[in-house]
Amino acid sequence: MRKPQYVLFFMNIFTGMAYSIIAPLFPEIATKHGVDEEILGYLISICAFSSFIASPFAPILIKNFGRYELLYISTFIEATCVVLYGFSNYIPSYYSFIILSFTIRIIHGIFCGILSIIIYSLISSISTDDEIQLALGNMEVAWCIGLSAGPLFASIFYQIGGFTLPFLALGSLLYISVYLTKIISVENINTIKEEEEQKEEYSILKSIFHINIMLNLGTVTIGIIATTFYFPCLTNHLTQKYHLNISIASLFFIVGMVFYMLFLRFLIIITKNFGMQGTPCLGLLMTSIGCLFIYPVPPIPQNVISILFGLCLTGGAGAPLNVPAIINMSMNLKLHDKNLDEFTANDISSTLYTIGNNIGDFIGPTLGGFLSSKFGFNNCCLIISAFIIFYLTIFLMFFYSDIKKEIQEKYTEHGIYQIKNELEKSIISTNTSNTFIVNVNDIFGNYHFFIHKKFSLMKNRSTHINKLNRSLISSLNLIKI
Repeated sequence: MRKPQYVLFFMNIFTGMAYSIIAPLFPEIATKHGVDEEILGYLISICAFSSFIASPFAPILIKNFGRYELLYISTFIEATCVVLYGFSNYIPSYYSFIILSFTIRIIHGIFCGILSIIIYSLISSISTDDEIQLALGNMEVAWCIGLSAGPLFASIFYQIGGFTLPFLALGSLLYISVYLTKIISVENINTIKEEEEQKEEYSILKSIFHINIMLNLGTVTIGIIATTFYFPCLTNHLTQKYHLNISIASLFFIVGMVFYMLFLRFLIIITKNFGMQGTPCLGLLMTSIGCLFIYPVPPIPQNVISILFGLCLTGGAGAPLNVPAIINMSMNLKLHDKNLDEFTANDISSTLYTIGNNIGDFIGPTLGGFLSSKFGFNNCCLIISAFIIFYLTIFLMFFYSDIKKEIQEKYTEHGIYQIKNELEKSIISTNTSNTFIVNVNDIFGNYHFFIHKKFSLMKNRSTHINKLNRSLISSLNLIKI
């Protein structure tokens, strides 16, 4: 990674930590102020909801303020919100606590969503085509590290200095990241500003109504739903049926995130073999199978190992669902609108990705809790698995031709490589003082010219021509689908 990518990587870690740091600390303070669990649930979820509402306006703000300027503003406001969380335990009255907490959470959610969009847009803009998958994968890893590190960071600093210290420490890191970003991003500002001056207005709604963009957006949402629907139910299921204590049961929620980061490391290999449209199909299939293991159904063994396997599948499936979706949406935006520049396409695709995440964060636990209360947790897993299979069928119907084309290109490339090797072997094996470099384009562009001119000086020309013909026919049969 280059310097700007490193800074954005650490900023995404700090943003994830800011999102999750309240999990172990805030409920205790809220309870002391007399807040019940229902209100506390709204207080926690309002952050994702406000982020979802604010996300469609991010491209407008980017156009008016600029990416880097809005990056500084959003990071500064997020840092301030984190610091203010630390002083909420000094608020004396119930209603003051509720009003201030909801206000901070809403503001935090708005700018957390905008900041996430800018980070993903910037990383897409400053990365080359060869490194964009790895760069986006690194951003996902950073976010997961932040979500995992937030509670741990909170616990350590809470033991050292009480409730306020963790928020002050994280807020300080965010304030420092604003300064570091401003120093390192100077090399990219001029180039991006020149591009932004040429940008035209582009509507988020206009992009959403393209069917292929909607389907890629849906894969992001489904991936999040599959990793959050069990939040209201899994702990009770593990403690009641398998008699695990809460401390052990809480570790099950980390498994999916760990395998998500692990699969991100192999994402380039996965996309190379399955293609950019085929990779989400693999993710959807993994997700649907994983849901069946989270509440094991016969003939799957009903034990903790099966549940862990299901969590590994649904968590790991996020990698082939999320990163290809961002790239596919950006490519489709540029395909549908030839006048759309790369930076605007990255803004829109990053915005849509954030919207998909927020929708999944909101629908997943809500749907899981509703289905479990009405039909039981086992049937909840079956229903969600069946829905994902249904969605996979629709996805395949719309993208079958694209997936087939990607497979053909993969095997065609492999076939050309085989032809080239055979031709080089034929030439090298001849007793001639001439050295020829085989140009594959000559084979397909003008085959007869290649035969008569390239082999005209060789001994036993007819033998080598027949050998070449057999090699070419064999290779052409190889690449037929």
